[in-house]
Amino acid sequence: MTNHEMRKETEVFGVTYDRYVLLQLHRILTQSLGLKTVVEMPSHGAKAAGSLYSIGFGLAGCDVTLVNPEVEMLSAWKGLGIGDRLHFKSDVDVYRTGFETGTFDLAWNFVTWTELSHPDRYLKEMKRISSKYVILVTCNNFQPGYPWHRFLHLIFGFPWTHGQVEYNHITRVKNLFRQSGMKIIEYGAIDTPGWPDPSGPRDVRLHRRFGSAGHNQYLEKPEWKVPIIEYVKTGNFPDWMRMLGKWDMLFRKGVFKLPMSHLFYVMGKN
Repeated sequence: MTNHEMRKETEVFGVTYDRYVLLQLHRILTQSLGLKTVVEMPSHGAKAAGSLYSIGFGLAGCDVTLVNPEVEMLSAWKGLGIGDRLHFKSDVDVYRTGFETGTFDLAWNFVTWTELSHPDRYLKEMKRISSKYVILVTCNNFQPGYPWHRFLHLIFGFPWTHGQVEYNHITRVKNLFRQSGMKIIEYGAIDTPGWPDPSGPRDVRLHRRFGSAGHNQYLEKPEWKVPIIEYVKTGNFPDWMRMLGKWDMLFRKGVFKLPMSHLFYVMGKN
């Protein structure tokens, strides 16, 4: 098998469902909050293709800026017909971005913010560059997949490369928002498909095949195939995904779904 073949990875159905839920959440938030400009910072991937987490905002009509993107994935925006809504900026210090104060309606991140050394400084910068809202979506350790995940790292000897776990608790993140001076206006649990996260084999395979370096980046990045892109193009989403998505969005607010949700979010307002 060649090195090129070894690098190929297809996002599994669980990751595709993550992305589907984000599409629904972004559409709801864009409409309810009247969003026009959004920044995702940083915008690399978390065991998945980076720089595609914000496509829901783009599809909903927002202008989106990606900070420190995975540029090889940006062509997908053009393929979805939203390339004109995409902007990006590389080699940015996330603690001192250089953006004007209040540049964006919303600043947000999907999961990777917990990899940063100083989340408090980061959140203050997110607050500064946003005129209205900040949202952090975070892995949820209050679900049965988390101890299994830690066990897999222990028995296989993989270094922990998934960020500071203390910030994977909703109470800790809410306190971080309050300490930054933001008012929390919404929080909730999303991505609740009924199975624990992660199941195990995929995580083990990715660690074995690609390894990890400092700052939680793959030593050799996979060449990702992203099924959600084709679903968006055709509008032909699987029925199970649609049904789960309705349940997810209907009961997303609060902590009702937290025990079985893979993710939670906290939204603050300036």
